[in-house]
Amino acid sequence: MTVLAIILLIFLVLFLLSLFRVKLTAKYEDKPIVIIKVFFLKFKFPSEKKAKKKKPKKKKSSPKKKKTDKKQEKEKKQSKSPLKQLWDKKGLTGLLDILNELLALSKGVLKGFFNRLLIHNFDVKITVGGEDASDTALGYGTACAVVYPLMGRLYNALNIEDYTVDVQCDFSEDSKTTVYAYAFGTIRIIHIIIIAIKALFRALKTYLKMKF
Repeated sequence: MTVLAIILLIFLVLFLLSLFRVKLTAKYEDKPIVIIKVFFLKFKFPSEKKAKKKKPKKKKSSPKKKKTDKKQEKEKKQSKSPLKQLWDKKGLTGLLDILNELLALSKGVLKGFFNRLLIHNFDVKITVGGEDASDTALGYGTACAVVYPLMGRLYNALNIEDYTVDVQCDFSEDSKTTVYAYAFGTIRIIHIIIIAIKALFRALKTYLKMKF
C-alpha cells in the first residue's frame, strides 16, 4: 500500500509539473537581454549590478606601463568565451550573429530544448540608415537579402506561432541603423526535467565508455 501511495504521489507531482511553464523573454536593442520567469522567481541576464564607485588614483604612467596595459587589454579580449564575445556584439551584425547561433543550436546540442520550446511571438524591426541616400539604399538591400531568408529558416527550425520582420529605410541625412528584436516563449517544466535527465544519462554513458 505504501509503495502504491509513493507511485501515485510521483505521478501527481509529474502531472503538476506538466501544468507549469517556464517563461522566456528575449530582447535586443543596444544589447541582448534575457528574462526567465519560473513561478514567482525572475532571473535577468545580464544581471544589473551596481558597481561601487572608486576614486581614481593619480599616477604618472610611463610609456612601458602603457604598452603593458594595452597588451593586457588585448589578452583579456582574446580570453573571453565565445558566448561572451557574442553577447558583447552590438548593432545589426550582432543581431545576425545571435540569430545564426540560435539556428545552429536549434539543430545541434540544444535540439531537444528547442523542439519543446514554444515561441509565441518573434518580432524583428530594422531601420537602415547611412551617410546619404545611396548608402542607405545599399544597406537596405543587403539587410533584406540576409534578414528575411534567415528569419524564414528560423521559422522552419523553431516552434514559432507568430513572427514579423520589418526592414525599413531612413533617408534622412546622417541617419543611423537601428535594430530591435523581441521574442517570448514558454516551455513546460516537465520537459526541462526530461531533457536534463537524458543529458545526464548521455554524459554518464560517455564517461563509462571512456573509463572502461
